[in-house]
Amino acid sequence: MATKIKQYMLNAYYWLMFVIVTLVFFIILPLFIFISIAFLKRKLDSALRRGIVVYGWILVTIVPFFAPVEVDSRAEKLPFPAIIVANHSSAVDPFLFGTLLIDAGFIATWPFKIPVYGMLMRLAGYVSANDGWEKVCRKSVSVLESGASLIIWPEGHRSRDGRLGRFRNGAFTLAVKTGFPILPVCIIGSGEFLPPGRRLMVPNRIKLVLLDPLYPDVRANQEEEIIKLRKKAKAVIQKALEESTKPMAIIPVMNSLEEVKNVNSCRKCF
Repeated sequence: MATKIKQYMLNAYYWLMFVIVTLVFFIILPLFIFISIAFLKRKLDSALRRGIVVYGWILVTIVPFFAPVEVDSRAEKLPFPAIIVANHSSAVDPFLFGTLLIDAGFIATWPFKIPVYGMLMRLAGYVSANDGWEKVCRKSVSVLESGASLIIWPEGHRSRDGRLGRFRNGAFTLAVKTGFPILPVCIIGSGEFLPPGRRLMVPNRIKLVLLDPLYPDVRANQEEEIIKLRKKAKAVIQKALEESTKPMAIIPVMNSLEEVKNVNSCRKCF
């Protein structure tokens, strides 16, 4: 009974804060875009992406003040822009990348159907996976060449049982064709927090594990290199998932904006 009460209180708090933060976001977004374009000389899509990132950062870092999303970087150096591939277990997963505070777009499907959100996503240069491979590839290259990273769910959908599904070739084909590195990310705990098919969140800690980047060999046979990258990315994410279920020493995590920024000196300033 006590657990149920705690769950209902958590959901009441989260949904209330989500509505408040979202309303404030839409109110100040025009001013944020104006400043970004007029004074920082950014393009509309870049300004929107940064605004959305700040929105996500607030939702997953400030709102859950008792248990903010943690970032565990296990890579010596993180290359940005990069093609970020991650496991996908929950509708909250896209918001989690706000913790990184980097300019990044998404390749997605169903979020484009959400009123207002879908319009903003298109203006921000996000890519709809329903547009067909040629258009997806062209738009993805444009996002990467503009200096923004691209986040892709290689499974193509959320896992229903928490297990890692089959990885598709799209992200790895893009890496081989463009030369941009793959950055594997393991998301731990989001499937327990809000799994597919449920509307009530369950108290649970969430962590993003940033793994060593994978650099494509553009001189190798393309088909072989795509398969190699795909298998390697899945293997390292699977390993991180398995390690998360074992008792282990506490790993230092990045909880502050300054620590997140310091993880990679080569990234562009946000």
